[in-house]
Amino acid sequence: MKNVSPAELLTFAKRLAQQAATVSLGRLRQATAQRKADSSLVTETDHHIQALILNAVAEAYPDHAIAAEEAVSAPHRHADRKNARYCWVVDPLDGTRNYVAQIPCFTTSIAVMDRGWPIVGVVLEHNSGWVWTATQGGGVRLNDQPVRASETPPETDRIVGFTSSKSSAAVGIMRDWLARRGLINRNMGSTALHLAMVASGALDAALLIKCKLWDMAAGYLMVCEAGAAFTDLTGRDPMPFPADADPGADIPGLAARQDMHASLLTSVAEILPHRAI
Repeated sequence: MKNVSPAELLTFAKRLAQQAATVSLGRLRQATAQRKADSSLVTETDHHIQALILNAVAEAYPDHAIAAEEAVSAPHRHADRKNARYCWVVDPLDGTRNYVAQIPCFTTSIAVMDRGWPIVGVVLEHNSGWVWTATQGGGVRLNDQPVRASETPPETDRIVGFTSSKSSAAVGIMRDWLARRGLINRNMGSTALHLAMVASGALDAALLIKCKLWDMAAGYLMVCEAGAAFTDLTGRDPMPFPADADPGADIPGLAARQDMHASLLTSVAEILPHRAI
């Protein structure tokens, strides 16, 4: 398997995300949703975008593996994740509920992992056209301009991207954080967008509960490259992601600016022993 430069992979991934936005906006008023086994929503647009991306990856990089949110129609066209060096991690439409309701906030998230480590990440919000990009060791860019995680003075309000989960853990954490002076909760309806916004300083932190690999792989890279912290809810690094692990398993996590991460993680630890995630 030949080496591929992160710059080449980033250019390709960014183009695919832009094509995804064209597809979603063209189908916006025609979207009808169905329930998946986990009760989440899916539309034909999700499937169409994923097929577009995976077909392009199979053509350009047949020795690369894939991990994608929706069912893969032709898995034989991709390398086995257990043996491949590179793996493309794709969330075709993060924020499907927003999309169905015509709330103008939904994204495509694409990451490329090298032996379990994200080395390329793209998150594109379809309505604004804003695109966050990152490469390992190359920092983060928003619309091609370098960005960093927020470093505003501590007396200012801190804005936290909050999960949509209604688990007892999520509800308990939300109550605790809402009661804290200076913490303001926001939910954009897209985990990938929350993480990208932590990386660019728009959000100071983001909590992840019902999160999968495709929700967070690109955002993980962005958060780390932007100088913020990303751990699971026990304080451990969720990467590298094992080649034999289930990408559809829940990966609870916390992304936050460095001066907030420890205190928020402590508050989570005080709640989790008493509630299921």
